[in-house]
Amino acid sequence: MMDKKYKIGLIGAGMIAEKHINGLLETERAEIAYVADIKPETLKGIKGKYPAIKKTVENYIEILTDDSVDAVIICTPPPLHKKVFLDAIEHGKHILVEKPLAMNLEDVEEMIKAKNEHPELVISECSGRHSRLQPKYRKVKEIIDSGTLGEVYYVHHNCVWRQNRAGIEYHPTAKWFLNKAIAGGGPLFDWGVYDMAFHLGVLGDKHELEHVNNVILKNGLDAVDPGTDIFDVEEHFIAQMTFSNGLNYYWERANNANMEADNETRIYGTRGGIKLAFNTWDDATLTYFDVDNQARGKAQKKEEVVDMSAHAGDDQELSKHFIAMLDGKEKPVITLELARKHLDIIFKCYAAAKSTTLT
Repeated sequence: MMDKKYKIGLIGAGMIAEKHINGLLETERAEIAYVADIKPETLKGIKGKYPAIKKTVENYIEILTDDSVDAVIICTPPPLHKKVFLDAIEHGKHILVEKPLAMNLEDVEEMIKAKNEHPELVISECSGRHSRLQPKYRKVKEIIDSGTLGEVYYVHHNCVWRQNRAGIEYHPTAKWFLNKAIAGGGPLFDWGVYDMAFHLGVLGDKHELEHVNNVILKNGLDAVDPGTDIFDVEEHFIAQMTFSNGLNYYWERANNANMEADNETRIYGTRGGIKLAFNTWDDATLTYFDVDNQARGKAQKKEEVVDMSAHAGDDQELSKHFIAMLDGKEKPVITLELARKHLDIIFKCYAAAKSTTLT
């Protein structure tokens, strides 16, 4: 018996929708039954680029009322996620919703409530894309679970870029990324969900935030013209946090700062440590630090290259995961409840900054 080919509709036709289209087509298990977007010119462009798309519509309700559609992927900006999600639930569709899940915890709770009323539906959020669906994640989690590091007490993560801002240098036509009312925030909101998904996941999702000790938010770090009247998202953030079970966490990201620092995570344990760049496109080397107790406690260091050869690509692995969830063979690596936990941390970091006015 041949595996079922699922009919899937995408709601939103921007850059992220194209990533899903490419990933789904590579699985050979999905038919792109619909793509919806409110802009006719965007639909015309995406249909011309991807002839495999069966139909484009300006009103996404047309997708939801088509009983032949099995699932939808929500690719709209975050403020629209909740409305589209609740409509999709009402029409009995399986759902993959882009990250960040929603603009506030009230919306997230409403989405979780609706999900819980329909346990027959497959529902997941996308922040597993660069975090939990890749070999580095699995290898690091395996090491930590083995107890080799002892008790992990500190995570230090930094990734500082110059002039790599969404809406300016990266995807410059998407000016909505610069407007906090639509984008939700800068790198803390946009990339923070991936960081949380990776770092808390390798630690077993057992740590709960106890206190945000300090947060620094900065923007306006150069004289570039953003091409829009609204540019109120952060470009650089630093957060220091305390979690349960004795975990401390230093967290820094910038899509534009007057400094550069490689994407690097350092995980400190009582018996050993690991250093890595967790993105799949970065160096695949894990560096271990521990003590050789057979040699009178002499410090030692070794390296191991994670085998990335079977990794099809982050977007492709996300699509494969969604199809496997629809098949009933896999459970979501990012549930709505996990997405809520990660967003709660991010919102508390913003609150700790005490002001949305950045200097």
